[in-house]
Amino acid sequence: MGPKSIRAGRMEYNLALGQSDSEQLLLNIVKMRFLDRAVFLNVTSMTSNLSFQSEISTTTTGIFDSVAFPTSANPSFTWKDNPTITYEELTGVEYVTQMLSPIPVDTIVLLLQSWPASMVLPLALNEINDVNNDWNPINPTISSTASVQHKKFNEITEAIQFLDAQRTLEWSVIRTDAENTHAIETAILLNNHPGDKTEKTIALLLSSLGLAKSKEGNTKFSIEYGLEAKDDSTLVLGTRSMQDILTYASLDIDIPSELADQALINTHPKDAEVEDKLLHIRTSLYRPRNASVAVEYHGAWFYVQADDLQSKATFLLIQMLMGMQSGASSSGAPVLTIPISS
Repeated sequence: MGPKSIRAGRMEYNLALGQSDSEQLLLNIVKMRFLDRAVFLNVTSMTSNLSFQSEISTTTTGIFDSVAFPTSANPSFTWKDNPTITYEELTGVEYVTQMLSPIPVDTIVLLLQSWPASMVLPLALNEINDVNNDWNPINPTISSTASVQHKKFNEITEAIQFLDAQRTLEWSVIRTDAENTHAIETAILLNNHPGDKTEKTIALLLSSLGLAKSKEGNTKFSIEYGLEAKDDSTLVLGTRSMQDILTYASLDIDIPSELADQALINTHPKDAEVEDKLLHIRTSLYRPRNASVAVEYHGAWFYVQADDLQSKATFLLIQMLMGMQSGASSSGAPVLTIPISS
């Protein structure tokens, strides 16, 4: 009881809620591949009522000098945990904001400060300065132009990744007005750094993006959201929505042959030079043992393998994006409250 009950109960609820969130996300990614409706039930509150009662009853068989002596004791203990969990479906304006709206540029830049560009950019961007990260989940035909654009996008990503590792490139998010949370300036700073490979990579990056470097000193490029390049001092990012990201993530799901006619065709470029391997979701007829997260759908199991670190990292990144996109729950939305007795 007391502090000990907090220590035990909090950890168990933490693990259960985290695992449930992961399974819900994986299920909705799988649903995207089958063109089924994704449903997000958010846990808005959990209340746990703990009670503990103990009793000891005794029986006597003899009395000595008017004093009763117990000859047996019967202890009893009662422990009750009655949690009340409230669910709220993501709908309406909140669904539009969280799932259908493009991810803000400052969110992307914040992630790039701690996550590799080779993961963030292919997952979260449709284009960067008119260079498309093309894929079309509906049209089964991928044009040669789209494949070339996708390859160029990957080259830009690799260049940014290299320069970031060399500390030649820095991402910046600055709040320009302390009272206005939306007054944010995002920028990328390109530092002067000697070295043949670094200079060649900088030249390749600037040429691919149509940017111009200062002749002297460091160069600062502002970052904005948009659908086309602006000028040689601005990096324009066309960000995806969470709906797009989940659909994109669903393209590397292994689909059982008996379900192939129900699933979306994978139209992602299959050229080894341009194919992304960010998240690989495997399938099995039986519940997998070596899985970090697994769900059953349409009679098959879909899972992320526990030792596939790349896929686990990408899955975690998607979870972080979901969390960063989520807003406060609306009090007017329908809720489902479930009392559970145990």
